[in-house]
Amino acid sequence: MKKVLLVDDDLNAREALRLVLESQQLECIEVGNGSEAIAWLSTQQADLIISDNQMPVLTGLDFIDHIKLQEKDPIQTPIILLSGHLEEQDKHRARQAGVFAILDKPCNFSQFLSMVQLALDQ
Repeated sequence: MKKVLLVDDDLNAREALRLVLESQQLECIEVGNGSEAIAWLSTQQADLIISDNQMPVLTGLDFIDHIKLQEKDPIQTPIILLSGHLEEQDKHRARQAGVFAILDKPCNFSQFLSMVQLALDQ
């Protein structure tokens, strides 16, 4: 079973995404911010990371920068960045970090699932 790490401080958003992903037989691990995600990734591995951007402790973009610098595996984990408020320079920063996709919040679930499947199939 493919493992997806959901990183979002909004419990309701995480729950909605988890339900959608679990309907596709994906295992979901939920954490509340980028710092918790880094701690989880230090001992575990995900097939896909889905992260919000605006979070306390460590933003999604800062989290992505950190893991892309730390990643030792030559096959990089795909990341989907979800956010309701991304400036153009933030989108550019995300692309530079190698983010697989950037989706607006709230997202269309069929578009979201299509992007998830593309990321997992790469």
